Amino acid sequence: MKYYVNVMTQLLTVSYQHNSFLSEFVPMAVDSPALSGALVSWASGHLSTVDNRYKITALEARSTALSRLAEAISRGSDNISVQETNAATCLVLLISEVCLGNHAGWYDHLIGAKNIISSAKFLANTGDEMLLGPNALKGSVEGRWILRNFAYHDILGSVTLGTKPLLRADYLHDITGVIDTYLGIGSGILILIAEISYLDPKSKSDTYTLPQNKKMSSKCSEIEQRLKAWQCHSDATSALVALGYAYRSAALIYLYRRMRSFIRLGSEYSSPTHRNELLGVLASKISLETTATLNHIAEIPSTEIVESALLFPLFLAGGEATKTMEINLIRQRLYLMLEKRHFQNISRALAILEEVWDRRMARLTLESDDADWQEILAGQGCQLLLT
Repeated sequence: MKYYVNVMTQLLTVSYQHNSFLSEFVPMAVDSPALSGALVSWASGHLSTVDNRYKITALEARSTALSRLAEAISRGSDNISVQETNAATCLVLLISEVCLGNHAGWYDHLIGAKNIISSAKFLANTGDEMLLGPNALKGSVEGRWILRNFAYHDILGSVTLGTKPLLRADYLHDITGVIDTYLGIGSGILILIAEISYLDPKSKSDTYTLPQNKKMSSKCSEIEQRLKAWQCHSDATSALVALGYAYRSAALIYLYRRMRSFIRLGSEYSSPTHRNELLGVLASKISLETTATLNHIAEIPSTEIVESALLFPLFLAGGEATKTMEINLIRQRLYLMLEKRHFQNISRALAILEEVWDRRMARLTLESDDADWQEILAGQGCQLLLT
């Protein structure tokens, strides 16, 4: 547990003063064998990546953590504190799997956390309305942190999985006005990223009608304007402001990628000339937001604690980068993050981007289709989480 407190709690937070890995998870773990076991499992697993002598210890700790979680869930409880702790345990085990490079196992824990949150119940006083699902967790600081923690993984996971989030993000609307451990002042951006993931372009085998195309285009434009209108708190530190705007630009890249897919599938754009014009406009927008993302990231020193949250914007920008200088900057920042944290999802993200860049260079000589990280992930059959 000492390694967790001294090392792990510092590797994912963007704020020393607002570090819920310390202020919430540690007190919760005191009365929970399941959560304390998960924290020890995460810490020992990470320690084993830098010292092979801890491999067996890490495996034993993981087995113990899973056993304790199963026991805690099997007992069942209507106590909201127990439900919060069980959800927290799932999320810690999720983070551990991601850090250790288990590119599929983390999603099982995300589903587990979702099921616990969805089934939560809380009755504050006799005669009051029963609070259900995410609303049941909003009555405590710990519960609100768990909801933001879940949303961070659920929503960013939907981007790379190409799926909708497991839960609608409505529950975030009244709990993002704080400095969040993961995203600082930028957690409100998650709501808009979730809306982008809920956009539903049909598959290539489906046929669009004209009204469907117009409705989708209108929704995309609405989200675009809301993202562009989003502003950081004026009293935030410069690093947190830069982080918030980096996520905003990355969200716009994600939106334009979805719009690009929509245009390629839509029957409304049957004219090749019209379709190419629209794709050209999106290409320009993506290029501008890629540059903007990297400019915001450049305002965050590599030694700044805020850089712990840069994997998502770096990857989204890297997937669209074409300039050598941009690619080198992204590569360098990811190397530094990996060297500091030894998280295997960072290594995996960099490997995917390297393949994108190699294919993109080959395209210049072979005149083949442009490389895309989604196609590479699908071809390899692995799941990447950018948290």
